[in-house]
Amino acid sequence: YFLHSFLMFCSIACTPARLPTMENTTVNASASTTSSSSQEISPETANFTPQGIIAKKRSNISPHTSQEIAWFIHQFMQGNVKDYQMSAWLMAICLNGMDEEETAALTEAMVQSGDVMDWPKHEIDGEELPHKVDKHSTGGVGDKVSLILAPLVASFGLLVPMMAGRGLGHTGGTIDKLESIPGFRTQYSADEFANLLLSDSDNGPLNGAIVSPSSNICPADKRMYALRDVTATVTSIALQTSSIMSKKIAERPDSLVLDVKFGKGSFNNEVEASLELAKSMIQAGELCGIRTSALVTRMDNVMGCAVGNWLEVKECINIMTMGASGKTPECISRSKDLIEITLTLAAQMLVQAKKAATLQEGIAMAQDHLLSGKCWKKFREMVQAQGGSLRCIESPEDYPKAKYSAKVISPKKGFITSIDALEIGLVGVLIGAGRKSIDESVDFSAGIWFHIRPGQYVENGQVLATIYTERNTVVANATKSVIDAFSFSEKEVTTPPLIASIVTKDGVREFDHSLLESIKFD
Repeated sequence: YFLHSFLMFCSIACTPARLPTMENTTVNASASTTSSSSQEISPETANFTPQGIIAKKRSNISPHTSQEIAWFIHQFMQGNVKDYQMSAWLMAICLNGMDEEETAALTEAMVQSGDVMDWPKHEIDGEELPHKVDKHSTGGVGDKVSLILAPLVASFGLLVPMMAGRGLGHTGGTIDKLESIPGFRTQYSADEFANLLLSDSDNGPLNGAIVSPSSNICPADKRMYALRDVTATVTSIALQTSSIMSKKIAERPDSLVLDVKFGKGSFNNEVEASLELAKSMIQAGELCGIRTSALVTRMDNVMGCAVGNWLEVKECINIMTMGASGKTPECISRSKDLIEITLTLAAQMLVQAKKAATLQEGIAMAQDHLLSGKCWKKFREMVQAQGGSLRCIESPEDYPKAKYSAKVISPKKGFITSIDALEIGLVGVLIGAGRKSIDESVDFSAGIWFHIRPGQYVENGQVLATIYTERNTVVANATKSVIDAFSFSEKEVTTPPLIASIVTKDGVREFDHSLLESIKFD
């Protein structure tokens, strides 16, 4: 197969491109869309061939038109463009890249390969729907922001149609975390998802929900990613952008906020690569008619105090109930980074929805809803609407514990400078909280609870963390790896800021960290 693909690519490289000259066109971002099976092929595409499309990108003399890209994706889904031809085109893109218009056109073509949220036909009491806003994170270790963010923003009356994924490798997945709640349903069709969001709760429409994309959402992306995974074409800004953004654009939100991570625990180690990806995704979103912005954030350390599906849900419950439980100081000590980034993302979503005039005002508004219990109330409504157990989230201490546990003891005294996110993510896979392949199951009770965070001082013999697992044979190795993930210093250290910059269509600006000083939990 791979020899065939390679020979196909080589033969195309020696074949001149013969494509009709066509002017570039912009992407139509209309909310009324159809699936690829019903798309009509324009007479303008009559002379298109897979070889010609591939050769044009290989030669890279001129960019693809939107018609060429739409045709190629449509034919791929119909079986007329073969896997080896798609692989050759993906490699040509990986080598030569795509400009902004090509990337937006590819994103839209992938959206059109399946079902799309058809919001215009939905109204509430004859009035237009509220602003639809979503968030996407490029993934990290302990990144449980969505569990708090979705109900927090929905509590302001905004629609939050959030589609999320499962964990793979060292990064966790929001869907796995939610499915650790007994009965919680994550599989919905596009129509079912819309009906769920607009269903009645205790205080009007539900507004917020988190689901897994159905098999009919962006099916082209699923098939293309499977080829990218085995042909070394994953690391392409254009292909990363279209894969991420297609699923978000299929929701047809009015605006979108991205959390693009860099550092040891992310897929991009360097901030420059994350900035480039953020700019590309923003351009694709804007060209598809969606106001898009991004926070570029650091993922060197584990976020929050928990890694593992149920443990991360438990941490979020603690945060959402801290105003009433009196555990605010404890939550701030363990989860300050998680709280700060959640409130900042919420504030940016409120600004884009015109609920807040400034980021500072949005942070204050989000903080009020978090501490007053409005966020927790909306989370309970979401869990109930999606079939989850209210008893479970209301009594998190009663959740079944893993069979085995082990305390991780500090081998020395000093200040903790960092907790290596990548190392901890790999330990999560080892103990069963994560998976190596997408078809593996995860252990909901497995995970790591951290008692110490970066910047804090520890004594020799103090408990750093507790490991939970059903796999007794891995406990010793897991304990050693967690100890190795901690870095110590004799002198007090200042941890680097979590949020590096904000990116919009107008450019990049350094994040003003004084905004976080307004977050008070007295």
